[in-house]
Amino acid sequence: MVLGFLSTNSFVFLIIILSSSICISGFSSNILAFGDKKAITLTLDKSSYAPLTNIHGNQLSISVRYQVEDKSLADQKINGLMKIYSSNGTLIHSTSFPDGFNAKKKGGVEELKTTIRDPTLEHVIANVTFTDLKKTETLSNTITANLVFNQTSGQISNSTGE
Repeated sequence: MVLGFLSTNSFVFLIIILSSSICISGFSSNILAFGDKKAITLTLDKSSYAPLTNIHGNQLSISVRYQVEDKSLADQKINGLMKIYSSNGTLIHSTSFPDGFNAKKKGGVEELKTTIRDPTLEHVIANVTFTDLKKTETLSNTITANLVFNQTSGQISNSTGE
């Protein structure tokens, strides 16, 4: 038997190591589970992709409704990031608020807009995520809107925790 070769001290040491590993593993999974909860929850309010009348290009507009779950973010400056992809998944543009915005304690609606200059793009995909002011830390889920040229929508195509 393998245990016959171990001294009592070695056996106790082995038990302590295994117990510590189990405790650390359990603690780590609790941290990960807590980390999955987003500080802000986004839902799509409305979206549009339509021609501009005064300049060459099409305007893409996404309004998102947000709810602040982490109350420490209330009245703090945060940012929103919108990434636009062609229908084949190629990133074609990204935009954010130049100076961020103050997160309202009760939440609210924020609108991100950009101009797409390529007139051949009939279908685009927009992902919107809220981040810290420097855009280094994700604070919300990601809202994905599939937009067809000259159609307005209030439908969420996809909402992820990414």
